[in-house]
Amino acid sequence: MNEAFTGKSEVVTSEQKQAALDAVLRSSTFARSDQLKSFLKYVCEMEIAGHGRELTEYLIGVEALGRPSQYSPGDDSAVRNRAFALRKKLQEFYEREMPDAPIRIELHKGSYCPHFVESATLDKPNGNGASVSQESSRAYGQLVPAMPSPDLPALREAEIGDGKKGSLRSFMAGVIVTALFAVAIYLLIGARRGSGSTRPGIAPILAEAWGPILDPHAEVLICVANPPSFSVHSAPAGPASASLFNDPGKRPMPKELLDWHRQRYPAPDDRSHFLTITTNATYWGDSIGAMTALKTLISAGVVPQMFPEKVVTVPTLRRRNIVLFGAPEYSPAVTHFIEKCPLTVKYLDSIISRVPTQTTLYSGSRNAQNRWTHVYGLITVLPNDNSTEHPRRTVIFSGINSAGAQAAAEFFSSPENLNELRRRLNGEGHNQFPPAYQVVVSAETDDNILLNFKYETHRLLSN
Repeated sequence: MNEAFTGKSEVVTSEQKQAALDAVLRSSTFARSDQLKSFLKYVCEMEIAGHGRELTEYLIGVEALGRPSQYSPGDDSAVRNRAFALRKKLQEFYEREMPDAPIRIELHKGSYCPHFVESATLDKPNGNGASVSQESSRAYGQLVPAMPSPDLPALREAEIGDGKKGSLRSFMAGVIVTALFAVAIYLLIGARRGSGSTRPGIAPILAEAWGPILDPHAEVLICVANPPSFSVHSAPAGPASASLFNDPGKRPMPKELLDWHRQRYPAPDDRSHFLTITTNATYWGDSIGAMTALKTLISAGVVPQMFPEKVVTVPTLRRRNIVLFGAPEYSPAVTHFIEKCPLTVKYLDSIISRVPTQTTLYSGSRNAQNRWTHVYGLITVLPNDNSTEHPRRTVIFSGINSAGAQAAAEFFSSPENLNELRRRLNGEGHNQFPPAYQVVVSAETDDNILLNFKYETHRLLSN
């Protein structure tokens, strides 16, 4: 049996492991996370039965998450996303709900086999003078992997404009986000160009749904919106820093925001903090969604152009194949394209209907800690100044927050979900995907971290 040894001579028994698993499954932390509970229950029971080393991404997808037998981990990142979310949920459970748990379950990065660790060993110093618990905290804190890929789960974003104290976030990581996004694009495009291979095969349903965007000779532009944001900076207090506030691009921090910032990012008292305005930022879910779309295009042999929306004007988007990320509130391009569509997004609130009036249809929800637990994404597919000889398409991924936009992109890049959508369309008498339609995707989240998603509804648009 693959037993996890403690710092003592004993092993953690199967009964102790089962008790640790039962405690997590019954917890309020996991109460709304059915797929994470299924994931954890499956991998733990496999480990307890001595089959932990047999765990694979495919087995977890099929037997724990209900994916079909033809499920391909390369086309569907559900297992990797859930594994990331599960690690975070376990950390939250042991920090907030059961800090004195005698046995803790850990899911190490790079492995799907759980480890059962006796809590008595967690504070035991290691050879470097640090405690095991400190090392675990650092490991859990490494939310940005060393090698970015389009399958990375969404990280918590700094979305400003919520109007609620608990959602005040200064955009601290704009440069990091941009750098990771650029590295991922470079690696993906560079790898394909270096291989010299011909167009790889893709699932037929992807080619059908994406249409001319996945044509090997298509000219495609991926455009990611840039919400206006604030970055926090600091400087030594005194006359030198006072001169900084004479710069029109810098603003002193309001007291409420300064207090919030100091709680989370302690700094010496001899430093002054100020804000700078930036339009270079992207929300993380939008960026991860764009990486998902990029992976789909490259799998079809298409190397798109990619630009931030700030450098693109709406006229330049005409007569092209376009993939847009953003919400109307901070994206003029998205506003332009969906202004006549029946569904639109009220950012940080709901999916609303324009017909007959501004009616709320699908509202997001938060928990007692003001963290998002349920959001919605919106997919909009439109013809883009089509001609018979050169058809073009616009696909827009938006959402109540950027995790919703990520959910929309993952739905539209998943053969399993697209097959479900086509079955629904077939049931309404449509033999193929219509030229213009919208799909609402329901998503379970832990704040802005996407946990899982599913089809909610769709609307057909008249040409």
